[in-house]
Amino acid sequence: MVFTTLRFLAFLVCALIVFAICPRKHRWLSLLGLSIAFYCIASVKYLPYILFTTLVIFFAAMAIGKTWEQLEIDLKAEGLDKEGKKALKAKAKSKAKKFLLLALFLTVGVLCYTKFTKFLVGPINKALKSAGSGQKFSAANILVPLGISYYTFSTVGYLLDVYWKRYKYEKNYFRFLLYAIYFPHILQGPIERYNRLGQRLKAELFFTWDNFIAGGQLMLWGYFKKLVIADRVDIFISAVYGDYSHQSGIAIIIAALLDVAYIYCDFSGCMDIARGVSQMLGVELDLNFNHPFFSKNIQEFWRRWHMSLGGWFKDYVYFPVSTSGWVKKISKSVRKHGSDRASKIAATIFPVVITWFLTGLWHGTGKTYVAWGLYYGFMIMCSITFETEFNKLTEFFKINTKSVSFRFYQSLKTTMIFAGGRFLTRPGSLYKSAVCARRVLMRGNLRLWKLTDGSLFDFGLTYKDFNVVFISIAILITVSVLQEYGQVKEIGTLRERLAKENIVFRWILTFGLLFAILIFGIYGPGYDASSFAYMEY
Repeated sequence: MVFTTLRFLAFLVCALIVFAICPRKHRWLSLLGLSIAFYCIASVKYLPYILFTTLVIFFAAMAIGKTWEQLEIDLKAEGLDKEGKKALKAKAKSKAKKFLLLALFLTVGVLCYTKFTKFLVGPINKALKSAGSGQKFSAANILVPLGISYYTFSTVGYLLDVYWKRYKYEKNYFRFLLYAIYFPHILQGPIERYNRLGQRLKAELFFTWDNFIAGGQLMLWGYFKKLVIADRVDIFISAVYGDYSHQSGIAIIIAALLDVAYIYCDFSGCMDIARGVSQMLGVELDLNFNHPFFSKNIQEFWRRWHMSLGGWFKDYVYFPVSTSGWVKKISKSVRKHGSDRASKIAATIFPVVITWFLTGLWHGTGKTYVAWGLYYGFMIMCSITFETEFNKLTEFFKINTKSVSFRFYQSLKTTMIFAGGRFLTRPGSLYKSAVCARRVLMRGNLRLWKLTDGSLFDFGLTYKDFNVVFISIAILITVSVLQEYGQVKEIGTLRERLAKENIVFRWILTFGLLFAILIFGIYGPGYDASSFAYMEY
């Protein structure tokens, strides 16, 4: 059950009624019941997986937390010298680490089994066949539970935070289960931290008219991005890449550029819907997109795109790796035989490569997503390595780095790097991407005249559809500029400013957006309500 189905809207109406009539003290229980119902409607078969993960993490975190509590008590005992305290700390750390590793093995193991087994079965069967074995494995019956990557990362993050003593463990399992299974964010995130979402769900929850209207407006904006823009341009993109080996260069270039709009509107649209639903229920979800295409470089882009995933990898992979003993040894060795700058670069390369390799695996299995992750790792390393030289060049040529034209150049450069990353994955394989690139670069195959001879209307979109796309993207860019300007100048967010306008103006905008979705949304025979891009991760 995804956000663009009538079944979900019917569920949401029922959920709001149940939430509103439930006593405030027990509203969190109504959310838990609704979230379990939502998950079971998707498939009852998914439920044991999330229950297993949450139970393992909950009790492991409790065991770790109690280990730290007992350590504090033991350290206060009289007659302990420095060596005695050191021994107690080492013993407690060893005990806590065992609980941590066991829980990680079980939960991450389930994630890897469900996500990677299908990818590994093929190579294993080929190896067995080459060895003359008649044995053959099948992965056809392996179930990939709804949202497993999201709830596994959320709960593992909580476990690590308890292990690192960032906050206390949760004592109520059902509170913890609600944090993991909360239905607005179970489909595609954001990957919430327990010290934020967990505490918001513990607070007194209110159902108010203001929250209902604000949440509804945010949902409409998400539906506009998803149904009017993303699903429309996806028709063109799928048609081009569906017959990639015979396409003109200009058709592939347009598909690659529209794919940037597609993935942004699809994913950020889903996030707007999720945040809108949650706001209706009085719970604020973390922002997951912060106008990434205004970024100055690719590092900033990934701090603005899928922010919860980037923050998770930064806190739980990048920082632990960069502060590990072996990375420090490498950095020290490079400094000894080279320079301080080389040492800093060496200390950055390994954490970046490892982080982006794992990020690629999170997005998908196979060579394509490994290459995707390493592509971004390489781009980020180049940006870090040559930042000093680039700054010197701008100073030498006296370029005004604060000018509108330079900011536009930075945004365009970052967008093109992102488009390159999408070009690796969207065609379907590295081979298909290579063929598409060859078609673009092939002499005489660019065929610019196809921009004017009507050939582009052979890919599923009419002249009117292209007009809808261009006008909608223009509206999206205008709103994004206004939002970015509001944040930069600290004059309030766009929604806050609109809320201060008169009621007639606000309702005209709201109903205008609603009618735009109803009239221009894609609901035809080719419409697939289950096709949110990031649901597969």
